[in-house]
Amino acid sequence: MPKIAEKQTVLNGRGSVVRFASGTSVGNYVYREWDNSSRNYRTKHILEAKTMEEAIALVPQIAIELAQDLAAKPKTPINIDPLNLLAREEKLQRDKERLFRSEQKKDSPKMTIEKAMEDWLDQQLKRVDAGAFAQNSYDHKMNCCKKIRGYLNWKKITMTSQINETSFDDYCIFRLKDTDKRILIQRELSILGEFIKSYLVKYKFIPARLWLDGQFLPKIEVRQSDRNANPAINAEDWKTIIDYVRDVWRKDAYEPSKLQSSNQFKKEVTVVDRKTEAKSIWFRNMFWHWILVSKNSGMSPEEICKLKWKNVEIVDVGRISNTKAQEEWEQVMGEAQAEGRDFDIEAPDLKDPSEWATEGNEWGREERLISYITTMRSKTQDYREIPCNLGYVFKRWRDFVKTHTSRPIKGDEYVFAQIYNEYKQPNQRKIGQHWRSICDYLMSSGKLKGHKFSDRPYTLYSMRSTFIENHILRGTDAYLLARICGNSVATIMQTYERIDIRRRTKELTDIEFGSKKGNPETISLYDE
Repeated sequence: MPKIAEKQTVLNGRGSVVRFASGTSVGNYVYREWDNSSRNYRTKHILEAKTMEEAIALVPQIAIELAQDLAAKPKTPINIDPLNLLAREEKLQRDKERLFRSEQKKDSPKMTIEKAMEDWLDQQLKRVDAGAFAQNSYDHKMNCCKKIRGYLNWKKITMTSQINETSFDDYCIFRLKDTDKRILIQRELSILGEFIKSYLVKYKFIPARLWLDGQFLPKIEVRQSDRNANPAINAEDWKTIIDYVRDVWRKDAYEPSKLQSSNQFKKEVTVVDRKTEAKSIWFRNMFWHWILVSKNSGMSPEEICKLKWKNVEIVDVGRISNTKAQEEWEQVMGEAQAEGRDFDIEAPDLKDPSEWATEGNEWGREERLISYITTMRSKTQDYREIPCNLGYVFKRWRDFVKTHTSRPIKGDEYVFAQIYNEYKQPNQRKIGQHWRSICDYLMSSGKLKGHKFSDRPYTLYSMRSTFIENHILRGTDAYLLARICGNSVATIMQTYERIDIRRRTKELTDIEFGSKKGNPETISLYDE
């Protein structure tokens, strides 16, 4: 009798799995059943099993195969009812399914969807508190979770144990009833995938095989028209917006009667801070400078809100005014002639006004301030430097801040710090509300045309799109543009390149009138 190294009873005591320590089957796993009629064991080797767990998992199939082998083996004539064999096979299949369900329940603890998402969002919030995750990104995930919970409620899925292979097949259809923004649905599916992988699978609330299948979540095709969520602002509309903000909306803060007039307030802007006149004056001036920085630097709203004084450097590179240079030369020559002195100085040559004049002693030199902004996108965590024509804007804003506070400006303070709220970071949501209200008012008044290739409203990110599209039209090198914007070249061309081709018609339709076609001679280097 061979020795047994391992033994495990299976199928509710019907048989057992053994591994022999001696004999011809040493080291192998064998399934065996006791046969009362022959007073002996019926056995079958489990060749695929390497461990006891694998052997137990294969037992139902092995038991069916053993029964089929016995049925096919010729025996002495005995009255065998085939219905009994069929019943046994059905019972074995039911045992197999019951075993699978019990193992699934054992591996997948139960939890409500609501509680699971709350726990996951709590984990994300801890990342925000630690500075490893942006608050705006957390808000985006929280909003996506609300949409996902709405879908699961529609499907009547309240527990994690109810999630199966087909649970999310109808997500795109469900969301397309509420929104036509396919890129938004794509982002929601991305957040859903992160929640499933980093929480439900990690803590075994659903089997890992669902996620590893690769077809668990549906896919939605994002068309080019779906990428126009933040259309660039055309030059005419930008002039309308900035003129209104600077000359009308901003100056209303200096007239309390206009701020307190509810009729005009409702007609123009529905969101305003009227706690104090000084605070309103500060906020509206801040908003004016904020959008100037946004449109002329290409930074994201989050970057501008986090911008500090120490990250802004202003340099006077100068420029040459040919008119001023001529006037200065004529003045010097006139004074010399009046004094009777011989003063022979050549008239200044005409120069390109866009060229820098860094010497400081040239004819007609005027101040030209450019700024270098050092910033970092939280999405990529890469620092970059942005040169832009915002020197005068930052200088004017600094002078304005000094008139509203007696404390010195510190380098580690936010450029647009809330001086009436403990110098905290500016509230991006509040800025977005005012931007939305102003654009809605101007659009409803028929003063804005909108983007030629998009019917979407202007957003805060539209100013970033404007910066990028203007540089593309100007012919700025794509690699350089991607570098200062913190994007890849592919993203720049795919997401932001929506050029009005009419603005480059001349370039495409120019004809070289009067040019003669040459007939160059081809020189052969061989004889035949």
